[in-house]
Parts: sequence; C-alpha cells; structure tokens
Amino acid sequence: MRRLIFLTVLGLSVLIGIPRALGFSLLGLRANVPWQTDRLGYNLNPALGGLGGPVSVGEEYRWNVPVVYYAFTPDFLNYFGQRGVEEVEKAIRFINDLPRASQLNLDLFPLTSQRVNHRAQAVGLVDLKSEALGSLAEVIGICDPTRYVYTLRQRWIGPGGAPTNFHVIKRNFDPVTWQHSSYINGQLWTYSTILDGAANSFAVTEPVDPLALLGLINAPVASTDGNGLLLGGGFWTGFTRDDVGGLRYIYRSDNYHTENSPPNATGTFGGGPWGVPPGGTNAATNLNVFVDLALRPGVDKLEFRRANYDSLLGIFKPITNSFTDTIITNGRAIKQSMERPLAIADILFDGRDIQGPDDPGAGVDFFALILYTIQTWDNNDDVNGVVGNFGPGVIPPATGLPPAAGTPSFIITFDTTGRMFHNIWPFFLSEQNSFLHVIWGSFDGSTNEPVVYPINTSIQDLERQVLGGGGQGNPWGLP
Repeated sequence: MRRLIFLTVLGLSVLIGIPRALGFSLLGLRANVPWQTDRLGYNLNPALGGLGGPVSVGEEYRWNVPVVYYAFTPDFLNYFGQRGVEEVEKAIRFINDLPRASQLNLDLFPLTSQRVNHRAQAVGLVDLKSEALGSLAEVIGICDPTRYVYTLRQRWIGPGGAPTNFHVIKRNFDPVTWQHSSYINGQLWTYSTILDGAANSFAVTEPVDPLALLGLINAPVASTDGNGLLLGGGFWTGFTRDDVGGLRYIYRSDNYHTENSPPNATGTFGGGPWGVPPGGTNAATNLNVFVDLALRPGVDKLEFRRANYDSLLGIFKPITNSFTDTIITNGRAIKQSMERPLAIADILFDGRDIQGPDDPGAGVDFFALILYTIQTWDNNDDVNGVVGNFGPGVIPPATGLPPAAGTPSFIITFDTTGRMFHNIWPFFLSEQNSFLHVIWGSFDGSTNEPVVYPINTSIQDLERQVLGGGGQGNPWGLP
C-alpha cells in the first residue's frame, strides 16, 4: 500500500510538472510592420487570412469597446437567405457565450473541435458557420499559430550573390507564461524547410508527430484561413484551448495599454451624448472633463449585437450604444459614462463575386472564399512609450455619425460566384474531367441533410453532378 501511495504521488507530481504545451499568435496589421513584406511571404493568400501578420506579446491589437455591432447586407441576404444569417449567428454565439476573459479557464476547452460531415465532404461543401467563426477569430485579434509558430524575419544574400540567408523567429506564445512556444494545442511544431521562390519565401511549418496529419489533429479555429486546416466537410464545434488562450491574453482586465477613447464616443452628462464643457462634471467620474487618451484595461468581455438594415429606406438603422469606460488615473480605476452613436454596423457580412478580373494572372488563389475590407488599425506604440514597436494598438470600430453613411471597421465578403468548374488546357477541358470549385453549405454532426447555397439549391442535385459523373472533383480523374 505504501508503495502504491508513493507511485501515485510521484505520478501526480510528474503530471503537475508537465508544461501545458499550448500556444497562440497575435494579429497585427501588415501596414504597421515594415518587415512583413511580400518578399518574406506575408502576401500569401491575400484574400484568405489577409488581415495582416503576427506581432509579439505587448504589441497586440484589440477592440476597446465592450459591444461590437454586426449586420448583413442585402447581397448577403439574397444569396444565403435567413438560414445563412442563422449560421453566422451561431458562430457569433460562440463568442458571446464565452465568460469574461479574466475568468476563462483553459482546462474547460478542448484541444480539438473539428468534426467531419462525410456527406458534405463527399461533394466538397464548406461550412458557412465555421468559416465565419474563423474570420471572427481574426477580427478580434488572433491569427493562425500553425502559420506563424515559425516565420521569416529577414532574408539577405551574401557578397558575390551567395549564399541566401534567413532569420527565422517564433510568433507563437504560451497562454500561461506568455513565453515563446513551439506547441499548438498539445502538438509540438517545427519548420521543415524554407521555400525560396522568385517572389515569395516562407518557412514551412508542420507538427513533429507524423500522426498529427500535417496539423489537422488539434487544429485551432484560428487556422481556418491561414493554413486552411478546416477540411471540406469539416466544421468547428467551438473554440479550442489555444484560441481562448489568445483571447484571454488580449482582453483580460489586467492588460493595460494607453489608448484613445473609441471614435464617435463622447462623455455623457444628464443622459445626452455631448462632450462635457470646461467647468461641467461627468457624473460617473466626478471629473471636470471627459478623458480621451488614458491608460485603459482590456474590456474583459466582448459582446456582439445585431444591427438591422432598413430595406424600405435603404440604410442601416442608426444605433446609440451607452457603456461605461474604465480609465486608470493617479493609480486608481475610474469609470466614465460614454455614448457611441453609429451610422453603420462595425462589421458587415456581405456577399459578392470575389474571383477577380478575366485574367487574374499567375498565383491566383482558386479557392478564394472570403475577402476582407478593413479600416487602418491604430498603432499606439508612441503613446505607450515604446516608439518603434509594432503595437500595442486598437482595432477601431465604425466611424461616422448619423445621418452620414459611416465606414464599418470590417466588411467580410463571402464569395457568391456559385458553382464553378476549373479546366486545364489542353487535356482537361470538359465538364466530365473538370475540378469543381468549393461550394458553401451548412451542416453539423446530426443526420439532417446539409444545406447548400445559394438558397433553394438541392443537395441531391449536387450529389448527382459530383458523384454521378458530372465534374470529377479533380482534373486528373483520380479517385
């Protein structure tokens, strides 16, 4: 018995000493990071994951408003219908259901959340909800750690034209210690080679374990776009441990940065949205002025709310959001009441053909599904006393006051080209041996039939075409 107790205690001590083996990457805007050039491969998949590149701890970008508004454009509604709206809102619910960042317990989240609907996989359906969730992960400040666990920092050629040299850095961080990490959701990663092309170079990252299936095992939601680790027919059941580790780091209430107040926001006095004049008093702070630039904590909890489009007037209904802003002054936290009028939602979900011109040229991303249009992010390195860094910064919400049109923070555009076939000259020029472009769908792990977009498209018709002889799924007719 004594020996059994000794072995049990020894085993527990070993387990306690094992590192968590996790990691997250932080998203920055490429325009603010001069070394993230096309030459070093930071323009790969510009439509997919095209928001930017990785930054270091202390350089993160974040929302500093507690409520973010989203809306759907008429073009999105015409293509995806009410079912598409419901699927995107399922993705949003994953964010809204998270506890406060400072209360997140990483042990309650899984190391993997990808499941596969084999019927959807057989016809190449891509899950709308899961792609939306991957996009939202970037929108709130995290990016693909499988792409940036190792990444290029410099490339130069020695005297005489040889050799070509590279500096490789890590941009993946442990969510507990915030130190550089080579682990992602429990899997050890490395870089196996550096590809040096005529226009792009990049470090090829992969798990050390060959049974990890090139990262598909334990892939984080943040890898949806970057390395494309969401399978055709695959869907996310929620955020993984590394995803929430990154969100906890960014938005926790003890993560302090000097920031301006949100655009359009004003201090309130007596319930009206107006700046407090000299000699007036902000009722919440007892200060004589509304404080703009100040040391602020993370908002701790982001909430997404829907804004509606008025189809009769052809505009988005104006919104006013009232909230409490926390600032740090003289070593103590002070709250001030604020209002933020909006003429347009912060995030618009849109739909249109994003395939480009008639001749997109070499290197076209045939599988482009999503295009981002964004405002420039605010790099606050100077006001934080670290001039020359690439952050920290703020992801600005929508700007513009009613009745002006306003500018959203993000437009997330889903491709609506529809069913499209890829043929290759000179031998693969028929429908029979074409490569079928991926198609939007909605599905889960139930026995319910997958939904295919555009609305009113039949899954049975798609199966007859793909599995019954029209469009083989690859240009070589391989099984």
